[in-house]
Amino acid sequence: MTIRAAILGTGHWARTAHLPALVAHPGVTVVACADPNIDLARKAAETFGVPAAYDGLDSMLDNEQPLSLLVIAAPDDVHPTAIRAALSRGVTVFCEKPLANDAWTADALSAQATATNTLASVGYSFRYSPAVQALRADLLAGDLGDPWFIEVAEHNTQFHPLLGKELNWKSDPQHAAAGALFEYGSHVLDLCLWLLGPVSAVSSHLVKVLPQSQLDDIATLQLRFASGAAGTLVSSWLLTGGFPGIRIRLHGSRGLAEVELNETIPGGERYSHYGLDGRVRETVQTAPLEHGPSSYARWHLADLVSAMTGRDPAVFEVLPTIQQAADTQRILDGALAATESWTQI
Repeated sequence: MTIRAAILGTGHWARTAHLPALVAHPGVTVVACADPNIDLARKAAETFGVPAAYDGLDSMLDNEQPLSLLVIAAPDDVHPTAIRAALSRGVTVFCEKPLANDAWTADALSAQATATNTLASVGYSFRYSPAVQALRADLLAGDLGDPWFIEVAEHNTQFHPLLGKELNWKSDPQHAAAGALFEYGSHVLDLCLWLLGPVSAVSSHLVKVLPQSQLDDIATLQLRFASGAAGTLVSSWLLTGGFPGIRIRLHGSRGLAEVELNETIPGGERYSHYGLDGRVRETVQTAPLEHGPSSYARWHLADLVSAMTGRDPAVFEVLPTIQQAADTQRILDGALAATESWTQI
């Protein structure tokens, strides 16, 4: 079975992660690229040997039938329309995070996927980190004891005025409902749910640092889990850190486990166990990332193709589903709506 795939959006991450993963997969043929900027679509098509380029989704879907898989790497506000169009045609979806700009829409998209019995995954690809998976295995095995507290962060200098690029659609309220919270915070929030289960309550503080910012540059959340565990989350596109700049510190009754995903670390990852005395007890070796941080998206897309062909049902233990992404979106909505309570000193 050959998967006929197309991609909507040909920006940096599509060219760095999605398209290389798709064209390298022996079971996938990429038949088309689409982007409102037709020049970008044509350049991506030429670079990756894709035969067709379009300036819109509808024309691509109409002309490239039958299509098996649509990868959506477009701005957040485009996600719902593109997902609906694909699901209505029975086309499997891979959509970059977040699923939508609000929980109601996310729930409706999840319901449509269920009603049409169409497979859909959302780009919470850091589940594919070998270090994160080792942490989850240790947690499930009871090696960390009872989980008490989790600290998660994702930040790097993507939009730092001295180092990064200019703010783009990601900080434009016409395209995104939140800034760093959606761009980075949604990733580590998904990891929290995957590791510790449902969140029952959330509070937040969103900060604009840059004078031109319309959405948050730094987001901090407090999380309460249904299990009784607690947590904190920090996300920013200004704070120092090498991409992807993810850190997880999971405190259990038997000690601390820490994961770092950072391109400045040899191999790209580090996983360490700490004893109750705060000393490093063990550093767990994980295989180097062959393709750097884009390796996570490559493994994610490979799992989705495997799920499409029914070859390995075990992929659903990791594969982020549209239903799980809708759960994450509800917490993001809660964070946006959370009323800050301050005690003046």
